Amino acid sequence: MNEALWDLYQRTCQDEMTPLEEFVRRLAAGEWGAYPKADVLELLGELETMMLGNIQMKMHEGARFAEMADEVSEQTHAEFEKLTSFVETAFP
Repeated sequence: MNEALWDLYQRTCQDEMTPLEEFVRRLAAGEWGAYPKADVLELLGELETMMLGNIQMKMHEGARFAEMADEVSEQTHAEFEKLTSFVETAFP
């Protein structure tokens, strides 16, 4: 994984609370310099895996979470598909 990109993600999305979609659009606009498409796609893949894993962990914390897990997982996957599609077309 591109460590500089990971650090940028952490600083921008986690520390500054920037939504992931906005972060990806700003990356595509070159706000922080050029990042290879492959690195951005790898970051998105890692983030999706982490988020889906967190959803599965949360599922075990109670019936309410378990009932919502499938729907939330599907929504999360759809959001990442949308971001991945954007990256495929926006990055050279």
